[in-house]
Amino acid sequence: MSDPDASAALRTGILRRRGTNRFDGAGPDEARWHAHEGGQFILVESGISHLRTELGAWIIPARRVAWVPPGVRHASKPSGSGTGWVVIAPVDLHNLPDGVCVLRASALMVASLQRLTQLTSSDGSMQGLLWKVVAAEVSAAQPEQLEVPMPTAPRLLKAAQSVLTSPTAAASLDKLAARAGMSRRSFARHFRSQTGLPYARWKRAVIAQHALELVAAGHKVSSVALDVGYESVSAFIAMFRRQYGESPRSFVEFEQLRGIRGQDSPARLGIRGPVGQ
Repeated sequence: MSDPDASAALRTGILRRRGTNRFDGAGPDEARWHAHEGGQFILVESGISHLRTELGAWIIPARRVAWVPPGVRHASKPSGSGTGWVVIAPVDLHNLPDGVCVLRASALMVASLQRLTQLTSSDGSMQGLLWKVVAAEVSAAQPEQLEVPMPTAPRLLKAAQSVLTSPTAAASLDKLAARAGMSRRSFARHFRSQTGLPYARWKRAVIAQHALELVAAGHKVSSVALDVGYESVSAFIAMFRRQYGESPRSFVEFEQLRGIRGQDSPARLGIRGPVGQ
């Protein structure tokens, strides 16, 4: 695959190639911007991990797998006690998605990636077999829309990043337009054109993602509602349901139970959503 980012990374020495990397906190390698010659799988076993590229950001809940194509500059970081693996795919592995995605992982995909982290270079035949299994499972997996796209224009990007730094319902369109030095109408038009989302929906996705992280870390739903600017807990839960299809506590408890049982289940998440840069 030819990729301008990959060529730039080669020139700057940021491109690297590794096999596996265990994360159980903020690892310095993956937290910095970098790219890989081979594509990268991020397998989250517990908690939550964040993935950023120059175009958007994704949240990766437990029992899901993120895919980053070769040469795409990115940074990933677990939240709190998040644990899992970064697994670098062989350069010659084909028929994988062209873009970044988060997949609902089957038990077979998870088991295959976990087994790959245990093999050595002398286990070449087993590695080849398992990578074929992973590629087949990826082609059959259903992507989950857990991305929040970022605007590309510098003024809009800076304004959007201010919301990511402190997600709150009080981050109004008028405030962001003023921060960007634009009229409300012009800001709204350009923001939607560059992200594909109206600002209200984008903000909801950012807040819901931040709230999910807090609830997963053990915070009470009532305190999280106040933290993100909702005076009514019921209104906050209604917002979260619109984004992810169920209440914050139900979502987190379901994910924890599924992680313990190692079982697959229908998707629980909703639409395109949140980011960080």
